[in-house]
Amino acid sequence: MKTIFITISRGSLIRNFFHSGMVSYLLDAGMRVVVLTPSYGDPALFKEYAHERLILEPLLKVKNIRFHELMLECFKGAVFNQTVHSQYLYRIVGTKRPNRLFYLPRLLFFAPLRFIPGAKSFLRWVDFKINPQMEHDYLFEKYKPDLVFATVCHERSDIGVLKSAKRFSVKSVQMPKSWDNPSKLLFSVKSELMLVWGEYMREQAIKYQGYREDEVSVVGIPQFDWYARKELLLSREEFCRGLNLDPRKKIILYGSSGVSPEYEADYVSIVLDAVRDGKLSNLQIIARPHLGYVGDEKQFERFAQKHTNVIADRTNQQDHRFKDHWDTSKNHITHLFNSLHHADVCVTIASTLSLDATACGTPVVNIRFDAREISDFAYSIERFYLPDFVRELTETGATWVAKNKEDYINILHRILEDGEKKNDASRTFLIKQFMYALDGKSAKRIADVLAGMART
Repeated sequence: MKTIFITISRGSLIRNFFHSGMVSYLLDAGMRVVVLTPSYGDPALFKEYAHERLILEPLLKVKNIRFHELMLECFKGAVFNQTVHSQYLYRIVGTKRPNRLFYLPRLLFFAPLRFIPGAKSFLRWVDFKINPQMEHDYLFEKYKPDLVFATVCHERSDIGVLKSAKRFSVKSVQMPKSWDNPSKLLFSVKSELMLVWGEYMREQAIKYQGYREDEVSVVGIPQFDWYARKELLLSREEFCRGLNLDPRKKIILYGSSGVSPEYEADYVSIVLDAVRDGKLSNLQIIARPHLGYVGDEKQFERFAQKHTNVIADRTNQQDHRFKDHWDTSKNHITHLFNSLHHADVCVTIASTLSLDATACGTPVVNIRFDAREISDFAYSIERFYLPDFVRELTETGATWVAKNKEDYINILHRILEDGEKKNDASRTFLIKQFMYALDGKSAKRIADVLAGMART
């Protein structure tokens, strides 16, 4: 019997690898699956998947990493690009500005690392030596795994498991958690194989992480397998009844990015003003808070109190057992699927929700303007469009990009009133670049790769 270690450090990963069916595929293939998770003491979280060959063990995180900040700067410099440069200047997530005193030293001493041959391998070797992270070694002695699957490439706990795998000569596979991960920093450990969503991430893995073409496998997005399950869709009438919506009216799904909670609700206000002024009509708005940000729903609740055509969606429940606060229930995925399917348009900033909506065939409007006057670019919405992955998304032409208020309302009018659509070629290209395929088989592809590697 072959044994596979799988790291689960975030609630969203339960969606990605349990609810998608990936773990079940491995169990059906006769594998013993040892899940390393900080929630190992809460078997109820995984009770639906209880199996004699499914074992929970601790995923430990070292608190004291020697030279952590210095190594982090080196890892960013080793992949220096537009994404990293924007991080030097602006905090992309949140509103706290990076210290400008560090900007020039970063450009002078760390950014040039990308030009030095062998720098990536050397930095990884240095980190392995000064921070060996032996906290999971006892698990390797106990189970003698045949393969390690790390599901967050930059998480210190996952890195610790990968370092143990190196020490015990156990093969490992990594999969970046999201589309932006490979271009943000060099991953501390290089595995035998990296699994990626689509062509864009494959190129990033080769360019920035030092993988060869034969060391990267494109598998798709496992959580998007849910969108192939049409039997989960409610009728429009039933879906609207559950949220107290009118099925005869158009639906705008506003997906909060959670990154600018102080004024993101203003984009809902702009739509309501347009309705009041007669520029838009016969519509209703579902305001969907971001699950990763505690309290994000509060900015939308004031609309629900004053406007019957605005719903602050509280269906999804944050699960604080994990650091990302993600809703770990299947109801969350099913509700999101139905929300995207029944929405006539999805509005968001620079969010992966753009990919979800596109996968469901829903038009996407990406907001690229400030709803109020911003004197400092460090706090402007425009900063979210600096990273490489966002630019790649918008350049596909598969989404509409609203660059000011008038443009925003005009685009919504053309979509909702005139039925304007993007051409099929741009959507097909976006899917290939970021999702690979929407055939409902991504989880099976991942399981087949892992089982195959464990057996060899």
